[in-house]
Amino acid sequence: MHKLWITAVTSETAALLLLAFGQSGLAALLGYLPLHALASAAAALAAGQMLPRPYRFPRRWVWASLFGFNFFVPLIGLAATLIGVFAGHLLPQLLQPRVFMNVPRPDYTATGDEGLKRRRGAAARAQLMNPSAPQGARVEALMAVGSIGAPSTGALLRGLLADPNDELRLLAYGMLDRREKEISSGLARERKLLESAEEIDDRDAVRVICGRIAQLYWELVYQDLVQGDTAKFALEQTLIYAERALRDDATDGARWLLIGRVQMRRDDLRAADNALLQALAYGMPRRSVLPYLAQLRFAQRRYDDVRRALLELGGEPGSETLSAMQQYWVA
Repeated sequence: MHKLWITAVTSETAALLLLAFGQSGLAALLGYLPLHALASAAAALAAGQMLPRPYRFPRRWVWASLFGFNFFVPLIGLAATLIGVFAGHLLPQLLQPRVFMNVPRPDYTATGDEGLKRRRGAAARAQLMNPSAPQGARVEALMAVGSIGAPSTGALLRGLLADPNDELRLLAYGMLDRREKEISSGLARERKLLESAEEIDDRDAVRVICGRIAQLYWELVYQDLVQGDTAKFALEQTLIYAERALRDDATDGARWLLIGRVQMRRDDLRAADNALLQALAYGMPRRSVLPYLAQLRFAQRRYDDVRRALLELGGEPGSETLSAMQQYWVA
């Protein structure tokens, strides 16, 4: 290898001296080119062997590239090749691949964060909907609301899509998009499982999977992730799969409750009434059905029944919203 470098440097020096002090014209050029070509070839062979291993292959193309660089860029090409080869060996850390370690995702919990708890609910909503509030405070409130994952926050996030603050708009869109993609991927997974269950005629599996698909379609509407015709389609699919789940087991009270909620959303109050009564008849806890029964009675303008249903919930209805409704109707 050292002989090749000596040959390259000697030939290039001789070629330059011949060009500088030799005959002028075509004779000098014809004498220069063979010596320059020999120097370029020797430098290419030497440099190709000294390159770091990942850059030596394919050898023919590496040597051809080095030869072309040295031949068509006289003197500068040879100097640049020497510098590049020595730099590659003297500074190997520049060629080392950067290895990134996988760090496990930390578990997040806000159990002990009382400040975050206070921001949730009405306080966070008020902070978010106040355009004159500091941007940092609004972002903090949005992150607190988004971490809940409650379906009731869907409308709030959708309302922020028109906010003049770019950061809030992007955060709200990202949260809505993430929720929708999670449900869509769940639907795709459940449909594949349904096809497999249908192929082997496993009725129990079909019933369970149809129930899960119905629930996923309902979540799209309940979390306000779809609107307009898409929401109508999601409600129709919820009914189709929920009713299919009831074909082999009509005593599934949870499916009847889901159908009742869907029918209320579709303003089919008679069908909703029948579904809620079926849910009670087939074992759903009365305490779980009473809030929806009160909602239905309000839509039917049966206000005395609304009051009775809320009274029946007792002193701890289960949520702040239900507690506020109870206080209003019972007072």
